[in-house]
Amino acid sequence: MDFAQRTIAGAVHALNEDVVCCWPSHRDILVAVADGVGGHEDGAVASATALDSLLQTWEAASTPESPLKRVRRAVERANLAVYDAGQGRMRTTLTVSVLGPGTLTTAHVGDCRLLLFRDGTLRQLTADHNLAARSAQYGLPSVTDLPDDPGRRLLTRSLGQDLYVRVDTLSLTLRPGDIYVQCSDGLATLSGAHIIRILVRHDPVAAAELLIQRAQEAGGRDDMSVQVLWVSSSATAQTPEPSGLALERGGRLPGGA
Repeated sequence: MDFAQRTIAGAVHALNEDVVCCWPSHRDILVAVADGVGGHEDGAVASATALDSLLQTWEAASTPESPLKRVRRAVERANLAVYDAGQGRMRTTLTVSVLGPGTLTTAHVGDCRLLLFRDGTLRQLTADHNLAARSAQYGLPSVTDLPDDPGRRLLTRSLGQDLYVRVDTLSLTLRPGDIYVQCSDGLATLSGAHIIRILVRHDPVAAAELLIQRAQEAGGRDDMSVQVLWVSSSATAQTPEPSGLALERGGRLPGGA
């Protein structure tokens, strides 16, 4: 598996409130994107808290659970960690994918996204938990038709908002040639056609860089994070071995490492 990730602070925040990570073990690889919400430093604290809790729970698991149950439980505990830290005043989105032998399992809360490019088609595998998506679901076009409406991206689900959070999950079989893109909502300014052009012409490192660059050129001002994963034939048969391992926020490691 070839892998790259990139995260940068946007024009609207002094501090990057996104955190990304790629965490390998002997049995699988965990990749995650968290996008903090709350303003000032609350968003940055929320996203870092969620990722710290997620990785601690993931590494501490010793009972034989399915990847789906394991990742859902880790996200639920991350929600409690963020809630305890902020008592509801800070929140974060979180999308986390686990790559094992031949499979990908994802848990998702918020409006970060997991995309799949397969057989010439780009699909969004996760649902956005925001007002724009809910308006479209119920046939209310007034919000979704106004891209500059500040209310269209209000979250309907996030970590840290309540003691309990409903976690979306999915699982699918990896295929050779699959390209997965996991990203924060800062990349929402890019069209699907533009994303496809970048993915088919560039390796993961260049693609991650260009996706952010083009999103900025298209008017994106938010923090931006993107992870690009290419699936090889070997990754569909055994635990994949990625390049580009890191856990970072805005070019530095959480915890001062």
